[in-house]
Amino acid sequence: MRTQFIRRSAAVVAGLALAGGGLGIAGALQANAATTHTTVASASVAAKSITIKSDKATAKAWAKVSFTGKTAGIAKNTVVQVQRLENGKWVKFPASTKVTSRATYSVWVESGRVGVNKFRVVAANTASAPISVTITK
Repeated sequence: MRTQFIRRSAAVVAGLALAGGGLGIAGALQANAATTHTTVASASVAAKSITIKSDKATAKAWAKVSFTGKTAGIAKNTVVQVQRLENGKWVKFPASTKVTSRATYSVWVESGRVGVNKFRVVAANTASAPISVTITK
């Protein structure tokens, strides 16, 4: 009877050890899956980009200034919105266009605000780096 008790106790302890080890492995696999998911999500977000170039660094008030750029990971016909920095906030500027089949865009603006104007473009929740255009009288 004592031998049978020892065997059963050993079996229970071994079972608990295996179950605990199994949870550790499952937990590690689950953590690895979560990490992989996060990496994939970050990679897809990082894949979107948009650039901006201006044909002029300085322009007279109300003269046309053209912006061109390239996109990556942004679908054709997605709206590209020009924004200007005003009082520390990016606001929509009345100029927009769409991404072409070649993943590019072209848009022009006219500004009467004399001084340094900072512009950027936004498409698919992705913003370009800002550029400066100095507007003179």
